[in-house]
Amino acid sequence: MYGNVDYIPTSQHGQSSLKRSPSEHSNLYLQEESIYEPVRGSEKPDSENLWRLSSIASSAEDNTLQWSHSLPPRDKTWIPSYQRHCCYQKHRLCIAVLCCSLLMIVSFLILGYFMSKYYALETELEKVKEQQRRYITMGSFHLYNEAHNKCAEVRSSPTSSNVLELTASGCSSDSYSQLFLWLPGGRLMSSEEGLCVGVDGRLQSQKPLRLYECDTDKILSWECYNETLLGVRGENLFFNFGNNPKYLVMLYWGNGVWSRWRARSLDGKILDGGACA
Repeated sequence: MYGNVDYIPTSQHGQSSLKRSPSEHSNLYLQEESIYEPVRGSEKPDSENLWRLSSIASSAEDNTLQWSHSLPPRDKTWIPSYQRHCCYQKHRLCIAVLCCSLLMIVSFLILGYFMSKYYALETELEKVKEQQRRYITMGSFHLYNEAHNKCAEVRSSPTSSNVLELTASGCSSDSYSQLFLWLPGGRLMSSEEGLCVGVDGRLQSQKPLRLYECDTDKILSWECYNETLLGVRGENLFFNFGNNPKYLVMLYWGNGVWSRWRARSLDGKILDGGACA
């Protein structure tokens, strides 16, 4: 059961005293009264044991160094130059393919963006052309003043966005706020707004012209004198622009060139017969 117990045959067991036997690791004899070896950790090592341990460690270290020196050196793997060149070419080819792929993706994205813008612009132009055709069919025209080289135009009043008044600006075929048409009874209607030209209150000179519902009593009935002189029917008041600091179109008693208007088509052609043609 105990590995450090010396086996004693039964024949020698008896009244006789135990013989002293040398220990395994020392030349000292065991105590007579104990058949067990003392715990080795509790023994104080003598000089002979220390010498043995150091000799064993030195021999193990020498064997390790001898074994490490006896290993043959590893040979470096040698790659032929043509294989290295082939790998380098493959790497370059992969990088080139990746760059081309990225460039194609970016190009397709840019192309798609501009194509969408182009189709949106084309759709908008088609709508403009369709609206122009509709206005032409309705008989719309520009009211053109030769003295100022401008066309009458509808705009929102600076004081109130609900008030639409008349001014004059450079003629443009794409500006639908410059298009007018004649309704029965000499009423002048804005093609874009669907409202007619009139005044609020009593008729008098320098009264600003504005847009109102076409069936109200504010609407004026117009007629042409000497083809180009556009005035209120039965009144000595005319459709005039320029004789005011706010550049508004208003009623004015003068019948000079600022009160003379012609009809201008959407393509810029001056029509014969004045504004009432």
